[in-house]
Amino acid sequence: MRTISIANQKGGCGKTTTAINLSACLAHQGKRVLLIDMDPQGHVALGLNISTSDRAHTVFDILNLTDGDKLSLTGISEKVSENFHVVPSDISLSTLDQHLSMVEGRESRLKQAIMRIHSLYDMIIIDCPPSLGLLTFNALIASTEVLVPIEMSLFSLHGISKLVDIIASIKNKTGHEIHVKALGTMVDMRTRIAREVLENIREHFREAMFETLIRSNVTLKEAAGFGKAILDYSKTANGFKDYGMLAKEVLSDEKTRHQHLAEGNVTSKLQNQFTFYAPEANSVKIGGNFNNWNPTDEFRMERDDSGTWTKHISLKPGTYEYRFIVDGEWIEDHANSNYVSNAYGDKNSVLKIG
Repeated sequence: MRTISIANQKGGCGKTTTAINLSACLAHQGKRVLLIDMDPQGHVALGLNISTSDRAHTVFDILNLTDGDKLSLTGISEKVSENFHVVPSDISLSTLDQHLSMVEGRESRLKQAIMRIHSLYDMIIIDCPPSLGLLTFNALIASTEVLVPIEMSLFSLHGISKLVDIIASIKNKTGHEIHVKALGTMVDMRTRIAREVLENIREHFREAMFETLIRSNVTLKEAAGFGKAILDYSKTANGFKDYGMLAKEVLSDEKTRHQHLAEGNVTSKLQNQFTFYAPEANSVKIGGNFNNWNPTDEFRMERDDSGTWTKHISLKPGTYEYRFIVDGEWIEDHANSNYVSNAYGDKNSVLKIG
């Protein structure tokens, strides 16, 4: 499962438009997609004609301590199409910071909720608010990837470095690596400003930028006004063609991304760092064919403040099978899509080095 945050603290750059239409196009191509709105403005629901006024629960209730552990993201989601579900938000989400003030692990509330339902979806898309507060921190910590929409304006790159610094800080503190990729939006190549800004963005991000560009297209705004994704409004519009191409590019990157997760989040290229997120666990060890499946104290993992357990193990090039032992229970690595069935009918995660 991949979790992609759509983030940029600058408003008006196409975050919600991208979140809705990328999600819809991924679902159209057969992926099971959950779109989570982390913006108190609730524009995802508005853009998909979902009423929040009479809803019993929104994403706020998932993140709040009162009901969060009793509810599931799937249980409060709204079905948009066969493969596409949405967890809406409303203005109550703006009060989350004060509700969770001084609460330990408050930045990981969304990640905990996603871990409980991760096997039900192929892709989770998170629409972030135009800020770098608690809501965006929750989204980033829960994500494996961040897509940064950047519109063609003079101030488009202003503040992006702060977002990148925060992502780097998260990696340094938790060992959680997040892949960042930029997306050019509202592009009109007929104008000089668009050409100049696009050149600056490409120079800044280099290979970490999607080849697909989202062209300026009034039909995208029309579709949102009617509460529809572009593919349900007009399949002849440039907006549909562009987001369809973006979805294909995201999926074509999947094999590379899975390898990146297996070698990055599961094990770094230099230090063979295994990681496992289990904030409620008292003990996590790792067992595999590299230690004859004998999880002695030497293979006990260490927990950080976010609930992420890590262990550095020196391994030679080769193929290894492993599982985590969480409070005595053997569990496969949910962040690693590579696995084989074992003799007990369970899954052993597979790591290839070299």
